[in-house]
Amino acid sequence: MFKQFVVIVFLFFILVVFSCDTVFGSGFRNDAALDAEANGMATIFVAQADSPSAVQYNPAGLVQLKDDHVRIGYVYEAPRSSYTDLSGNESCTQIETFFIPNLYFASDLGCENWRVGLGVTSPYGLSTDWADDSFSRFQSTESSLEFLQVNPTVAYKVNDTVSVGLGVDFIRTYTSNHKRIADGTGLGEFHLKGSDDGWGYNVGLLIRSSDKHSIGASYRSKVEFTYKGHVSLSNMNNGAYAVLFPDTYYVTGMESKLTLPRTLSLGYAFSPDDRWTLEADCIWTGWSSVEEDFVRFTDETDTNVLGVLNDGNPASKDWNDTLAYGIALRYRATDKLTLRSGYLFAETPVPSISFETSLTDSDKHCIGFGAGYKLNDGLTIDAAYLGVFYVDRDVTNDVCISNGADLDGEYKGYVNVFSVGFTYRY
Repeated sequence: MFKQFVVIVFLFFILVVFSCDTVFGSGFRNDAALDAEANGMATIFVAQADSPSAVQYNPAGLVQLKDDHVRIGYVYEAPRSSYTDLSGNESCTQIETFFIPNLYFASDLGCENWRVGLGVTSPYGLSTDWADDSFSRFQSTESSLEFLQVNPTVAYKVNDTVSVGLGVDFIRTYTSNHKRIADGTGLGEFHLKGSDDGWGYNVGLLIRSSDKHSIGASYRSKVEFTYKGHVSLSNMNNGAYAVLFPDTYYVTGMESKLTLPRTLSLGYAFSPDDRWTLEADCIWTGWSSVEEDFVRFTDETDTNVLGVLNDGNPASKDWNDTLAYGIALRYRATDKLTLRSGYLFAETPVPSISFETSLTDSDKHCIGFGAGYKLNDGLTIDAAYLGVFYVDRDVTNDVCISNGADLDGEYKGYVNVFSVGFTYRY
């Protein structure tokens, strides 16, 4: 068993390496990147959690699995966003696509009541790409947040009704941002890059009062990061700031903090018979942990240079805690074929007063359809489509006004998500 697992993990990480340029998805929280089976139910899964991806959705659900399971999945995301200014002129983000792998492993260790699991996923991510000459150029052109999470987990069956789970989250994250500097010519370039590691934990509870009723709860802790890296400026020696930046290239160290939010998911599933399952979930996310975007320039002491670097810094965020809620249906059509569907509504944490173009977020409707097919006793294939449709948003604020940008207007967007997963039981 161990040798098989090592080989599978090795192959998985080869896939990660060869797709690293597009490995992380669009949108700060990216539940759509986690699992094909759950995507078919619009990620409504905390009270069922009867697959290896229970590591992510509710670790207590691992006790429902027997033998050893490995699930390898791929998610294809195609986000699209557009902006229309108050005069009716439209701009669109550059066309981007992302291939995001995920891996889950679960084992009963030959025990009756204990289970262990491992998840390797990308639960958060952000990527936006506006043209260098667009309306957004002085606020953000290319922005990204990348996250890789490794989540070892253990679950214990207390009795026939109650199970609990506990996991540790290790997260590696990278950030980058590019924009133009309003230096009189508009040719100055600002680049920021940084990285950090962080630790958190997650716990789960599953209560199955009978074969018909189950209640699930899952909590993930906040995770704090201090990005360390560098900021570079280029092409500043021909504009208004040439005296301060006489060379074509300038670089200084930087630090910036980010706190991933706490999340609490609650779900109830009802199975009137062995074919139908209906589940309703509610997810609270503590996005108020995002208070501001502040960059500290660690190597610079010149007040005039800092005056240029700190234009628009810090940037107030004051995000709000949010709720998402939805319903999903699973139907076992035959012993081999399972059909799934679901709907989720998710609030945006971003208030209008601090809305900006590196994350053009709004309330969203998520609709999922999927199917799973059992090829034999050892191999199952799951596939799903998840459509994420952003509510059109009219924005009026003074973000980046000092830099000469005007972000007022209407923002629209959607994401097409296609996912597939292969589960091997042995």
